[in-house]
Amino acid sequence: MAQSRGAAPAGWEARILAQLEQREVRVATVAKVIQSYTRLAGKVGEFANHSRDAEARSREVQGEHERLLTSYGRNGGGVGAGGGRGMSLAQQRIADLERDIEGLKEERTLLYRTQGTNAQRLLDLSDKMRDTDERLRQQELEIMDAHEALRRSNAKIDDLRATLKEKDGTIQILQDEMSALQLEIVQIEDRGRRLQSENDDLVKRWMQKMNAEAEKINTVTEELELIKRKSAALSPRMGPAVFEDDQFFGAQPPLTGVSAQHGASLAPRNAVGKIDARMEEVHSIAISSSGELLAVGGQSTTVKVFDAETGEGVFSLTGCLKAVNHVEISTDNTMLLAASSDHTARIWRLDTGRHLKSLTGHIGSIMVAKFNHDASRVFTYSQDRTIKVWDTQRGLCIKTLFMESSCHDFTLLDSAGSRIATAHVNNAVRIWDTASGKRVREATLHKEQVMSVWASATGTRILTNSYDGTLKLVSTDTLDVITVMSAPGYRPSRNWARASLSPDERYAMAGSIDGRLFVWDVNSGDLVRTLDIHKSAVCDALWHPTGMRVYSAEKS
Repeated sequence: MAQSRGAAPAGWEARILAQLEQREVRVATVAKVIQSYTRLAGKVGEFANHSRDAEARSREVQGEHERLLTSYGRNGGGVGAGGGRGMSLAQQRIADLERDIEGLKEERTLLYRTQGTNAQRLLDLSDKMRDTDERLRQQELEIMDAHEALRRSNAKIDDLRATLKEKDGTIQILQDEMSALQLEIVQIEDRGRRLQSENDDLVKRWMQKMNAEAEKINTVTEELELIKRKSAALSPRMGPAVFEDDQFFGAQPPLTGVSAQHGASLAPRNAVGKIDARMEEVHSIAISSSGELLAVGGQSTTVKVFDAETGEGVFSLTGCLKAVNHVEISTDNTMLLAASSDHTARIWRLDTGRHLKSLTGHIGSIMVAKFNHDASRVFTYSQDRTIKVWDTQRGLCIKTLFMESSCHDFTLLDSAGSRIATAHVNNAVRIWDTASGKRVREATLHKEQVMSVWASATGTRILTNSYDGTLKLVSTDTLDVITVMSAPGYRPSRNWARASLSPDERYAMAGSIDGRLFVWDVNSGDLVRTLDIHKSAVCDALWHPTGMRVYSAEKS
């Protein structure tokens, strides 16, 4: 195969060229041997002809010698001087002929010896020729194989070139399609940005409208309360008002309960009682700081309150139009807060069961609602991706925090609620400053969604629970992981999977989708106990304020 000047041949081409050059060298060597053989055969022929000529000449000399002898005998040896001279000449002639015969014999012997040597050399050359012919035949076979391989390689190269050409055409088509798709994506992104801008504007206008409507409702509520107070003041028969805001919110003394200082908590060993909430689904439970009341919210529109000791029903709180997603009891045990899918959070008075406030302003289902320590503020999270801060006494929204991603749960990090931690579906945990509405720090702590977050009493640590099957104790100052907890078979239920710390923060507890309850040692991360006490997914698990009992709820 011809190669362009300066271009290095491919590997297989170089090997074939080398084999061809070696074959040419071997052929040249064999040609020289054949030429030597031909010259040797010619010399052998010349020696043979010379030998035949010498033999013929010897026979002629012998014949002439015999004739001379015959002639000498017939003439009687000759007479006189003439006869003597003839005899001398004949004898001399015979002697000359005999010398010639001897020389010819020696020459014939030398020719025979040379002929034998040449014959041996000819045999050696014949053997060498046969070996050379065999090697040439093998090399010709190898060359034929190389030519066949070269032919197949050329055919394969042609096929590959054809395939490459076809692929080049396909790549060009794909590149053209990709360019068209990229152009279309750019156009779609432009439309998406325009739609997002329009959507943000619509949401902003909607929020303004809803806030205005909430403000109107709150104004009407305040006017009604004012009218009630004026009416009560003007009517001596009605006596003093049963309910005054300044007496209830923050001024009402807390119910008698256990002290804030608790002893060491105990890990649960077995179930000691069962409360039938009589609900299709349970979503959340809450226990009062006194440990006397247990509140349950679920698929029913009613919040049910039970005696935490006996399990007997105390009363039911009505007013929600849809399912209750979360319940919370204020620290002073005077109020109960419920978050509902009807976009409203409601507050009831626990001693009378009277409905106090409806917090409206969200445009999505409210999933979590919590009091701050003195119950002067309420914090709510909705599926509209906002956390709202409410003035409890007035029932007005005083701050709105916008979340970048959907949130499952949040917790307050101090008594006033100036900082909160949120658990997100994009595996992140975020710390927020509620006064400025800005995110303070963020970290991706889990491989899957973070289902719940629980703050320690001091707010310096939080407990996270993720759908990846791990719980983590995290520092709120740096969001560094302190302890990782997991267990074989532990898998939380999606959407409803809250974990909690014991009052002395020694243990962490969470329920699994298979109905088991898991308890870990917070300091070591070791699994302490597993309780198989439920038949369906555990949605919530709380410690009694004394740390001596736990309450867990299954979803179904």
